[in-house]
Amino acid sequence: MAAFLASALLGIVRQVLLNARFGLGPEAAAFYAAFRLPETVAMLIAGGALTNALVPVLLRAERRGGPPAGHRLVNLTLTALLTLFAPLCLLAALAAPTFVRSLLAPGFAPATQALTTTLTRIMLLEVLLVITESALVALLISRNQVLLPALAIALRNLTLIGGVLAAFAIPGLGILGPTIGSIIDALLQLVILVPGLRQRGYRPRLRWAPSDPDLRLTARLLGPNALSGLSNYAGTIVDTAFASLTGIVSTVGALFNALLLIGLPIRLLGMAIGQAALPRLAALGVSDDLQAFRALLRRTLLAASALSLLATIALIALGRPVIRLLFERGAFDTAAGDLTYQLLAIYALGLPAYVATEIATRGLVARYDTRTPLLANLVQLAARIALNAALLQPLGPVAIPTAHALAAAAETGLLLLVLRRRAS
Repeated sequence: MAAFLASALLGIVRQVLLNARFGLGPEAAAFYAAFRLPETVAMLIAGGALTNALVPVLLRAERRGGPPAGHRLVNLTLTALLTLFAPLCLLAALAAPTFVRSLLAPGFAPATQALTTTLTRIMLLEVLLVITESALVALLISRNQVLLPALAIALRNLTLIGGVLAAFAIPGLGILGPTIGSIIDALLQLVILVPGLRQRGYRPRLRWAPSDPDLRLTARLLGPNALSGLSNYAGTIVDTAFASLTGIVSTVGALFNALLLIGLPIRLLGMAIGQAALPRLAALGVSDDLQAFRALLRRTLLAASALSLLATIALIALGRPVIRLLFERGAFDTAAGDLTYQLLAIYALGLPAYVATEIATRGLVARYDTRTPLLANLVQLAARIALNAALLQPLGPVAIPTAHALAAAAETGLLLLVLRRRAS
Protein backbone atom coordinates (compact mmCIF):
# COMPACT_ATOMS: atom_id res chain seq x y z
CA MET A 1 0.00 0.00 0.00
CA ALA A 2 2.92 2.35 0.70
CA ALA A 3 4.01 1.96 -2.93
CA PHE A 4 0.57 2.92 -4.25
CA LEU A 5 0.60 5.92 -1.88
CA ALA A 6 4.06 7.00 -3.06
CA SER A 7 2.98 6.65 -6.70
CA ALA A 8 -0.18 8.66 -6.05
CA LEU A 9 1.76 11.40 -4.26
CA LEU A 10 4.24 11.63 -7.13
CA GLY A 11 1.23 11.82 -9.44
CA ILE A 12 -0.01 14.83 -7.49
CA VAL A 13 3.42 16.48 -7.71
CA ARG A 14 3.35 15.82 -11.45
CA GLN A 15 -0.07 17.40 -11.71
CA VAL A 16 0.88 20.45 -9.64
CA LEU A 17 3.72 21.13 -12.07
CA LEU A 18 1.64 20.41 -15.18
CA ASN A 19 -1.10 22.76 -14.00
CA ALA A 20 1.38 25.51 -13.14
CA ARG A 21 3.08 25.26 -16.54
CA PHE A 22 0.15 24.57 -18.89
CA GLY A 23 -3.06 25.31 -16.92
CA LEU A 24 -6.15 23.92 -18.64
CA GLY A 25 -5.43 25.40 -22.08
CA PRO A 26 -5.18 23.72 -25.50
CA GLU A 27 -1.72 22.16 -24.93
CA ALA A 28 -2.92 20.63 -21.68
CA ALA A 29 -6.13 19.39 -23.31
CA ALA A 30 -4.13 17.71 -26.10
CA PHE A 31 -1.79 16.06 -23.59
CA TYR A 32 -4.59 14.76 -21.38
CA ALA A 33 -6.50 13.39 -24.36
CA ALA A 34 -3.40 11.62 -25.74
CA PHE A 35 -2.35 10.45 -22.27
CA ARG A 36 -5.61 8.53 -21.91
CA LEU A 37 -4.22 5.48 -23.74
CA PRO A 38 -1.02 4.81 -21.76
CA GLU A 39 -2.68 5.95 -18.55
CA THR A 40 -5.50 3.45 -19.06
CA VAL A 41 -3.01 0.66 -19.79
CA ALA A 42 -0.96 1.59 -16.73
CA MET A 43 -4.05 1.70 -14.52
CA LEU A 44 -5.10 -1.72 -15.80
CA ILE A 45 -1.65 -3.10 -15.08
CA ALA A 46 -1.55 -1.49 -11.65
CA GLY A 47 -5.04 -2.84 -11.12
CA GLY A 48 -3.89 -6.14 -12.58
CA ALA A 49 -5.66 -7.08 -15.83
CA LEU A 50 -2.78 -9.21 -17.11
CA THR A 51 -1.52 -9.90 -13.59
CA ASN A 52 -4.97 -11.14 -12.55
CA ALA A 53 -5.05 -13.55 -15.47
CA LEU A 54 -1.49 -14.82 -15.05
CA VAL A 55 -1.22 -15.28 -11.28
CA PRO A 56 -3.68 -18.21 -10.89
CA VAL A 57 -2.16 -20.03 -13.88
CA LEU A 58 1.40 -19.40 -12.64
CA LEU A 59 0.49 -20.85 -9.24
CA ARG A 60 -0.90 -23.95 -10.91
CA ALA A 61 2.08 -24.31 -13.29
CA GLU A 62 4.68 -23.89 -10.55
CA ARG A 63 2.85 -26.32 -8.28
CA ARG A 64 3.21 -28.87 -11.07
CA GLY A 65 6.65 -28.05 -12.52
CA GLY A 66 8.40 -25.71 -10.10
CA PRO A 67 9.91 -22.27 -10.93
CA PRO A 68 11.09 -23.26 -14.46
CA ALA A 69 7.47 -23.87 -15.45
CA GLY A 70 6.56 -20.38 -14.29
CA HIS A 71 9.49 -18.83 -16.17
CA ARG A 72 8.48 -20.66 -19.34
CA LEU A 73 4.87 -19.49 -19.06
CA VAL A 74 5.90 -15.84 -18.61
CA ASN A 75 8.14 -16.02 -21.70
CA LEU A 76 5.39 -17.66 -23.75
CA THR A 77 2.93 -14.99 -22.65
CA LEU A 78 5.31 -12.12 -23.39
CA THR A 79 6.12 -13.48 -26.86
CA ALA A 80 2.45 -13.85 -27.74
CA LEU A 81 1.46 -10.42 -26.44
CA LEU A 82 4.30 -8.52 -28.09
CA THR A 83 3.67 -10.34 -31.38
CA LEU A 84 0.06 -9.18 -31.19
CA PHE A 85 0.46 -5.64 -29.89
CA ALA A 86 3.49 -4.43 -31.86
CA PRO A 87 1.62 -4.39 -35.20
CA LEU A 88 -1.52 -3.09 -33.47
CA CYS A 89 0.43 -0.11 -32.14
CA LEU A 90 1.79 0.54 -35.63
CA LEU A 91 -1.72 0.48 -37.09
CA ALA A 92 -2.93 2.76 -34.29
CA ALA A 93 -0.19 5.26 -35.13
CA LEU A 94 -1.27 5.28 -38.79
CA ALA A 95 -4.94 5.70 -37.87
CA ALA A 96 -4.34 8.31 -35.16
CA PRO A 97 -5.52 11.39 -37.14
CA THR A 98 -8.89 9.84 -37.96
CA PHE A 99 -9.23 8.44 -34.45
CA VAL A 100 -8.61 11.84 -32.83
CA ARG A 101 -10.91 13.77 -35.19
CA SER A 102 -13.77 11.28 -35.13
CA LEU A 103 -13.75 9.71 -31.67
CA LEU A 104 -11.30 11.01 -29.09
CA ALA A 105 -11.67 14.79 -29.42
CA PRO A 106 -14.24 15.77 -32.07
CA GLY A 107 -14.86 19.11 -30.36
CA PHE A 108 -11.23 20.29 -30.35
CA ALA A 109 -9.97 23.00 -32.69
CA PRO A 110 -8.00 21.62 -35.69
CA ALA A 111 -4.63 22.76 -34.28
CA THR A 112 -5.36 21.05 -30.95
CA GLN A 113 -6.45 17.89 -32.78
CA ALA A 114 -3.16 17.87 -34.73
CA LEU A 115 -1.16 18.20 -31.51
CA THR A 116 -3.22 15.43 -29.89
CA THR A 117 -2.43 13.16 -32.85
CA THR A 118 1.32 13.75 -32.52
CA LEU A 119 1.30 13.09 -28.77
CA THR A 120 -0.83 9.96 -29.18
CA ARG A 121 1.67 8.49 -31.66
CA ILE A 122 4.57 9.11 -29.29
CA MET A 123 2.75 7.58 -26.33
CA LEU A 124 1.96 4.36 -28.19
CA LEU A 125 5.54 3.30 -27.41
CA GLU A 126 4.63 3.22 -23.73
CA VAL A 127 1.98 0.55 -24.31
CA LEU A 128 4.55 -2.11 -25.28
CA LEU A 129 6.73 -1.27 -22.28
CA VAL A 130 3.83 -1.51 -19.84
CA ILE A 131 2.68 -4.85 -21.26
CA THR A 132 6.18 -6.29 -20.75
CA GLU A 133 6.31 -4.96 -17.21
CA SER A 134 2.94 -6.49 -16.33
CA ALA A 135 4.01 -10.05 -17.13
CA LEU A 136 7.14 -9.69 -15.01
CA VAL A 137 5.11 -8.27 -12.13
CA ALA A 138 2.77 -11.28 -12.29
CA LEU A 139 5.71 -13.66 -11.84
CA LEU A 140 6.90 -11.80 -8.74
CA ILE A 141 3.43 -11.47 -7.21
CA SER A 142 2.71 -15.18 -7.71
CA ARG A 143 5.66 -15.84 -5.37
CA ASN A 144 4.56 -13.18 -2.87
CA GLN A 145 7.63 -11.10 -3.79
CA VAL A 146 6.24 -7.58 -3.76
CA LEU A 147 9.28 -5.37 -3.10
CA LEU A 148 10.37 -4.83 -6.71
CA PRO A 149 6.82 -4.28 -8.06
CA ALA A 150 6.23 -1.88 -5.18
CA LEU A 151 9.42 0.02 -6.01
CA ALA A 152 8.45 0.25 -9.68
CA ILE A 153 5.01 1.57 -8.69
CA ALA A 154 6.49 4.02 -6.18
CA LEU A 155 8.77 5.57 -8.82
CA ARG A 156 5.98 5.98 -11.38
CA ASN A 157 5.74 9.59 -12.62
CA LEU A 158 9.35 10.40 -11.67
CA THR A 159 10.74 11.11 -15.14
CA LEU A 160 7.43 12.62 -16.25
CA ILE A 161 8.01 15.20 -13.50
CA GLY A 162 11.46 15.72 -14.97
CA GLY A 163 9.85 16.29 -18.37
CA VAL A 164 7.61 19.03 -16.96
CA LEU A 165 10.61 20.68 -15.27
CA ALA A 166 12.41 20.54 -18.62
CA ALA A 167 9.44 22.33 -20.21
CA PHE A 168 9.90 25.13 -17.66
CA ALA A 169 13.63 25.37 -18.39
CA ILE A 170 13.88 24.83 -22.17
CA PRO A 171 12.12 27.39 -24.39
CA GLY A 172 10.05 25.80 -27.14
CA LEU A 173 9.97 22.31 -25.62
CA GLY A 174 6.41 22.75 -24.39
CA ILE A 175 4.19 19.73 -23.93
CA LEU A 176 6.73 17.42 -25.59
CA GLY A 177 8.70 17.50 -22.32
CA PRO A 178 6.18 15.56 -20.20
CA THR A 179 5.28 13.37 -23.20
CA ILE A 180 8.84 12.12 -23.62
CA GLY A 181 9.16 11.90 -19.84
CA SER A 182 6.20 9.52 -19.79
CA ILE A 183 7.98 7.11 -22.16
CA ILE A 184 11.18 7.18 -20.11
CA ASP A 185 9.05 6.58 -17.00
CA ALA A 186 7.75 3.27 -18.37
CA LEU A 187 11.25 2.23 -19.40
CA LEU A 188 12.59 2.99 -15.92
CA GLN A 189 9.97 0.76 -14.29
CA LEU A 190 10.97 -2.12 -16.57
CA VAL A 191 14.67 -1.62 -15.84
CA ILE A 192 13.95 -1.84 -12.10
CA LEU A 193 12.31 -5.27 -12.45
CA VAL A 194 14.70 -7.11 -14.79
CA PRO A 195 17.89 -7.29 -12.65
CA GLY A 196 15.97 -8.59 -9.63
CA LEU A 197 14.27 -11.24 -11.73
CA ARG A 198 17.60 -12.41 -13.12
CA GLN A 199 18.87 -12.87 -9.56
CA ARG A 200 15.88 -15.15 -8.97
CA GLY A 201 16.72 -17.33 -11.96
CA TYR A 202 14.43 -15.81 -14.59
CA ARG A 203 15.82 -15.14 -18.08
CA PRO A 204 13.61 -13.36 -20.63
CA ARG A 205 13.42 -15.38 -23.85
CA LEU A 206 11.22 -15.26 -26.93
CA ARG A 207 9.34 -18.58 -26.96
CA TRP A 208 6.57 -19.45 -29.39
CA ALA A 209 4.25 -22.34 -28.47
CA PRO A 210 0.65 -21.26 -29.07
CA SER A 211 -0.70 -24.75 -28.28
CA ASP A 212 0.80 -24.82 -24.76
CA PRO A 213 -2.06 -25.63 -22.33
CA ASP A 214 -0.96 -23.10 -19.69
CA LEU A 215 -0.69 -20.36 -22.31
CA ARG A 216 -4.12 -21.27 -23.66
CA LEU A 217 -5.61 -21.08 -20.16
CA THR A 218 -3.93 -17.70 -19.66
CA ALA A 219 -5.36 -16.53 -22.98
CA ARG A 220 -8.82 -17.77 -21.97
CA LEU A 221 -8.63 -15.75 -18.77
CA LEU A 222 -6.91 -12.77 -20.39
CA GLY A 223 -9.26 -12.53 -23.36
CA PRO A 224 -12.18 -11.14 -21.34
CA ASN A 225 -9.71 -9.06 -19.30
CA ALA A 226 -8.30 -7.57 -22.50
CA LEU A 227 -11.78 -6.81 -23.81
CA SER A 228 -12.62 -5.31 -20.44
CA GLY A 229 -9.51 -3.16 -20.77
CA LEU A 230 -10.67 -2.09 -24.23
CA SER A 231 -14.03 -1.24 -22.70
CA ASN A 232 -12.31 0.84 -20.01
CA TYR A 233 -10.37 2.74 -22.66
CA ALA A 234 -13.60 3.23 -24.59
CA GLY A 235 -14.99 4.77 -21.41
CA THR A 236 -12.14 7.29 -21.30
CA ILE A 237 -12.77 8.09 -24.97
CA VAL A 238 -16.45 8.66 -24.15
CA ASP A 239 -15.57 11.02 -21.30
CA THR A 240 -12.99 12.92 -23.37
CA ALA A 241 -15.26 13.18 -26.40
CA PHE A 242 -18.22 14.48 -24.39
CA ALA A 243 -15.89 16.87 -22.53
CA SER A 244 -14.69 18.27 -25.87
CA LEU A 245 -18.33 18.73 -26.93
CA THR A 246 -19.18 20.96 -23.95
CA GLY A 247 -17.52 23.84 -25.78
CA ILE A 248 -15.47 24.62 -22.65
CA VAL A 249 -11.82 23.86 -23.43
CA SER A 250 -10.93 23.57 -19.73
CA THR A 251 -13.31 20.63 -19.20
CA VAL A 252 -10.84 17.98 -20.41
CA GLY A 253 -8.11 19.20 -18.07
CA ALA A 254 -10.50 19.59 -15.14
CA LEU A 255 -11.69 16.01 -15.63
CA PHE A 256 -8.10 14.80 -15.63
CA ASN A 257 -7.37 16.65 -12.39
CA ALA A 258 -10.51 15.35 -10.70
CA LEU A 259 -9.73 11.78 -11.78
CA LEU A 260 -6.21 12.13 -10.43
CA LEU A 261 -7.53 13.07 -6.98
CA ILE A 262 -10.22 10.36 -6.93
CA GLY A 263 -7.59 7.91 -8.15
CA LEU A 264 -5.68 8.18 -4.88
CA PRO A 265 -8.29 6.38 -2.73
CA ILE A 266 -9.11 4.00 -5.58
CA ARG A 267 -5.47 2.90 -5.75
CA LEU A 268 -5.07 2.65 -2.00
CA LEU A 269 -8.40 1.03 -1.15
CA GLY A 270 -9.34 -0.89 -4.29
CA MET A 271 -6.21 -1.75 -6.22
CA ALA A 272 -3.70 -2.07 -3.38
CA ILE A 273 -5.99 -4.08 -1.08
CA GLY A 274 -7.28 -6.17 -3.98
CA GLN A 275 -3.78 -6.84 -5.30
CA ALA A 276 -2.60 -7.86 -1.82
CA ALA A 277 -5.54 -10.26 -1.44
CA LEU A 278 -5.28 -11.76 -4.96
CA PRO A 279 -2.54 -14.39 -4.33
CA ARG A 280 -4.37 -15.71 -1.27
CA LEU A 281 -7.75 -15.65 -3.02
CA ALA A 282 -6.23 -17.47 -6.02
CA ALA A 283 -4.65 -20.11 -3.77
CA LEU A 284 -7.96 -20.69 -1.97
CA GLY A 285 -9.72 -20.84 -5.33
CA VAL A 286 -7.29 -23.48 -6.61
CA SER A 287 -7.76 -25.57 -3.44
CA ASP A 288 -11.59 -25.14 -3.54
CA ASP A 289 -11.64 -24.02 0.11
CA LEU A 290 -14.77 -21.95 -0.44
CA GLN A 291 -15.44 -21.28 3.23
CA ALA A 292 -12.04 -19.62 3.71
CA PHE A 293 -12.43 -17.92 0.30
CA ARG A 294 -15.75 -16.35 1.35
CA ALA A 295 -14.38 -15.27 4.72
CA LEU A 296 -11.34 -13.54 3.18
CA LEU A 297 -13.43 -11.89 0.48
CA ARG A 298 -15.98 -10.65 3.03
CA ARG A 299 -13.29 -9.14 5.25
CA THR A 300 -11.61 -7.48 2.28
CA LEU A 301 -14.85 -5.98 0.97
CA LEU A 302 -15.98 -4.71 4.37
CA ALA A 303 -12.65 -3.07 5.14
CA ALA A 304 -12.35 -1.42 1.73
CA SER A 305 -15.99 -0.26 1.72
CA ALA A 306 -15.80 1.30 5.18
CA LEU A 307 -12.64 3.17 4.30
CA SER A 308 -14.05 4.31 0.96
CA LEU A 309 -17.07 5.90 2.69
CA LEU A 310 -14.74 7.88 4.92
CA ALA A 311 -12.71 8.91 1.87
CA THR A 312 -15.90 10.09 0.11
CA ILE A 313 -16.78 12.35 3.03
CA ALA A 314 -13.23 13.70 3.19
CA LEU A 315 -13.06 14.47 -0.54
CA ILE A 316 -16.36 16.35 -0.51
CA ALA A 317 -15.54 18.28 2.67
CA LEU A 318 -11.90 19.06 1.94
CA GLY A 319 -11.64 18.82 -1.84
CA ARG A 320 -11.90 22.55 -2.59
CA PRO A 321 -9.19 23.70 -0.16
CA VAL A 322 -6.97 20.82 -1.30
CA ILE A 323 -7.35 21.90 -4.94
CA ARG A 324 -6.60 25.49 -3.95
CA LEU A 325 -3.51 24.43 -2.03
CA LEU A 326 -2.15 22.05 -4.66
CA PHE A 327 -3.11 23.44 -8.03
CA GLU A 328 -4.02 27.14 -8.00
CA ARG A 329 -0.82 28.76 -9.17
CA GLY A 330 0.70 29.81 -12.45
CA ALA A 331 -1.63 29.13 -15.38
CA PHE A 332 -4.19 27.34 -13.16
CA ASP A 333 -6.66 29.97 -11.88
CA THR A 334 -9.62 30.01 -9.45
CA ALA A 335 -12.16 29.23 -12.18
CA ALA A 336 -10.18 26.10 -13.09
CA GLY A 337 -10.15 25.12 -9.41
CA ASP A 338 -13.92 25.61 -9.09
CA LEU A 339 -14.65 23.42 -12.12
CA THR A 340 -12.23 20.71 -10.93
CA TYR A 341 -13.93 20.59 -7.52
CA GLN A 342 -17.43 20.33 -9.01
CA LEU A 343 -16.34 17.27 -10.99
CA LEU A 344 -14.40 15.78 -8.06
CA ALA A 345 -17.38 16.00 -5.69
CA ILE A 346 -19.55 14.00 -8.09
CA TYR A 347 -16.83 11.41 -8.70
CA ALA A 348 -16.43 11.05 -4.92
CA LEU A 349 -20.05 9.91 -4.57
CA GLY A 350 -19.19 6.90 -6.73
CA LEU A 351 -16.04 5.99 -4.79
CA PRO A 352 -17.55 3.07 -2.80
CA ALA A 353 -18.71 1.52 -6.08
CA TYR A 354 -15.31 1.99 -7.76
CA VAL A 355 -13.52 0.33 -4.84
CA ALA A 356 -15.99 -2.56 -4.52
CA THR A 357 -15.63 -3.24 -8.25
CA GLU A 358 -11.85 -3.66 -7.88
CA ILE A 359 -12.27 -6.19 -5.04
CA ALA A 360 -15.17 -8.10 -6.62
CA THR A 361 -13.32 -8.43 -9.94
CA ARG A 362 -10.37 -10.09 -8.23
CA GLY A 363 -12.69 -12.44 -6.39
CA LEU A 364 -14.23 -13.58 -9.66
CA VAL A 365 -10.86 -13.95 -11.39
CA ALA A 366 -9.65 -16.11 -8.50
CA ARG A 367 -12.56 -18.43 -9.36
CA TYR A 368 -11.44 -18.42 -13.06
CA ASP A 369 -14.37 -16.20 -14.07
CA THR A 370 -13.26 -13.31 -16.26
CA ARG A 371 -16.39 -13.21 -18.41
CA THR A 372 -18.60 -11.68 -15.74
CA PRO A 373 -16.29 -8.65 -15.16
CA LEU A 374 -16.25 -8.11 -18.93
CA LEU A 375 -20.04 -8.25 -19.26
CA ALA A 376 -20.49 -5.98 -16.25
CA ASN A 377 -17.98 -3.54 -17.73
CA LEU A 378 -19.82 -3.49 -21.04
CA VAL A 379 -23.10 -2.79 -19.22
CA GLN A 380 -21.36 0.06 -17.40
CA LEU A 381 -20.02 1.47 -20.68
CA ALA A 382 -23.41 1.37 -22.40
CA ALA A 383 -25.06 3.04 -19.42
CA ARG A 384 -22.33 5.68 -19.34
CA ILE A 385 -22.80 6.59 -23.00
CA ALA A 386 -26.58 6.80 -22.64
CA LEU A 387 -26.40 8.89 -19.47
CA ASN A 388 -23.80 11.26 -20.94
CA ALA A 389 -25.94 11.80 -24.03
CA ALA A 390 -29.02 12.47 -21.91
CA LEU A 391 -27.40 14.68 -19.27
CA LEU A 392 -24.76 16.70 -21.13
CA GLN A 393 -27.06 19.46 -22.38
CA PRO A 394 -28.94 20.13 -19.10
CA LEU A 395 -25.99 19.62 -16.73
CA GLY A 396 -22.93 20.61 -18.75
CA PRO A 397 -19.52 19.28 -17.60
CA VAL A 398 -20.88 17.70 -14.38
CA ALA A 399 -22.89 15.29 -16.54
CA ILE A 400 -19.69 13.31 -17.19
CA PRO A 401 -18.86 12.31 -13.58
CA THR A 402 -22.57 11.88 -12.84
CA ALA A 403 -22.90 9.35 -15.66
CA HIS A 404 -19.72 7.61 -14.51
CA ALA A 405 -20.84 7.28 -10.88
CA LEU A 406 -24.32 5.98 -11.74
CA ALA A 407 -22.99 3.47 -14.28
CA ALA A 408 -20.33 2.27 -11.83
CA ALA A 409 -23.00 1.56 -9.22
CA ALA A 410 -24.84 -0.66 -11.70
CA GLU A 411 -21.59 -2.49 -12.55
CA THR A 412 -20.79 -3.10 -8.88
CA GLY A 413 -24.24 -4.47 -8.13
CA LEU A 414 -24.01 -6.94 -11.00
CA LEU A 415 -20.52 -8.12 -9.98
CA LEU A 416 -21.47 -8.66 -6.34
CA LEU A 417 -24.61 -10.58 -7.31
CA VAL A 418 -22.66 -13.02 -9.49
CA LEU A 419 -19.77 -13.27 -7.03
CA ARG A 420 -22.15 -14.36 -4.30
CA ARG A 421 -23.21 -17.29 -6.48
CA ARG A 422 -19.66 -18.18 -7.57
CA ALA A 423 -18.45 -18.32 -3.97
CA SER A 424 -21.26 -20.63 -2.84
